[in-house]
Amino acid sequence: MEPIILTALLKQLDQVNLTSQALIGLDGYIDKIQHPVQSINEKGKEFYPSLDSFGQHIQHAAGKSTQVELHSQIIKPGGNAPIMAHALATLGIKNTCLGTFGEPDIEEIFKSLHPDCQLLSVGKPAETNALEFTDGKLILSEVSAFNDLDWNHVTSIIKLEHLQKISRQVGLIALVDWCNLPHATTLWQGVLTDLLLTQQENRPAIFFDLADPSKKSDHDILEILQLINAFGKKTDVTLGLNENEAIQIYQTICRANDQSSDLIDLRDIGAYIFKQLDIRFVLIHPIDSCYLFSQNETNHLHGRIVKSPKVSTGGGDNFNAGFCFGQLAGFSTEDSMRLAMATSGAYVQNGRSPDLGELKVYLGEEG
Repeated sequence: MEPIILTALLKQLDQVNLTSQALIGLDGYIDKIQHPVQSINEKGKEFYPSLDSFGQHIQHAAGKSTQVELHSQIIKPGGNAPIMAHALATLGIKNTCLGTFGEPDIEEIFKSLHPDCQLLSVGKPAETNALEFTDGKLILSEVSAFNDLDWNHVTSIIKLEHLQKISRQVGLIALVDWCNLPHATTLWQGVLTDLLLTQQENRPAIFFDLADPSKKSDHDILEILQLINAFGKKTDVTLGLNENEAIQIYQTICRANDQSSDLIDLRDIGAYIFKQLDIRFVLIHPIDSCYLFSQNETNHLHGRIVKSPKVSTGGGDNFNAGFCFGQLAGFSTEDSMRLAMATSGAYVQNGRSPDLGELKVYLGEEG
């Protein structure tokens, strides 16, 4: 980052005045961050270094059998919503996180989330085993806890009047993890119908994260994109995607339009997706940079790759939190992108969501 840009950004962070709040939902997991053991020697356990090496081991076991020891690095609160909510709160944005944190009582592990996250639980948490490698991660999730999680279920536990009161007080509503929630489309429709359209005095910005949509049908993907457009007609909407998700969305839209999907450059893919939608921003974050597409500009900023990550699961959620923090705090789109990459990078490097002090230290390391 150029020194003059870094100096200006750090000065803004010193002067930031945080008054906006957020509502985030609607999942919740207990995450086990694990490393598959490749061998054990006199030095201790050696882990599979890459997804490729682990995949080869699994492939060689075809027609036979194999056993893999898993070493749990950490057990922690998981899910796109609580990780993003915790990251936002750590940066200073108070929020309400609606999700599956325990039934009838919130499970102890979720009480480690930042105290500025008010948790509203609507069911039992799902479970995730995240196998991490140097070149990626394999996430194995048991999500049957979400089978009955629709809008009627939510409003039978949390009074609609209470949710409406919260929605009138926030500057942002973030809706995440669409791919793993069987009734996510009805949940998001409920937010639009019962929270956004029932009020005139406050129109919070909306941030969407679909998560990996590969197991969803083209029909389901096109349906949720139509719903996102419906939100876009009422307020400012951002759709956040990683590189793989962007390619999948692009290919789905091309099939629906009977067009070839021969674009390769992520800038072109993002521009195509944006033209198909009626929203303010499409935000795409490959591993080493960030693209933002809007009506008036296309921005591409480079970040840096953390060479020795302590954790990678949750990096995207921290990226989303950093961008939303920037927007809620009044930063420019470019600075919000920088804050997104820095929040994610600091999280991956240090193994925890950064506060403003740690964020400034990480940014200083880039200068």
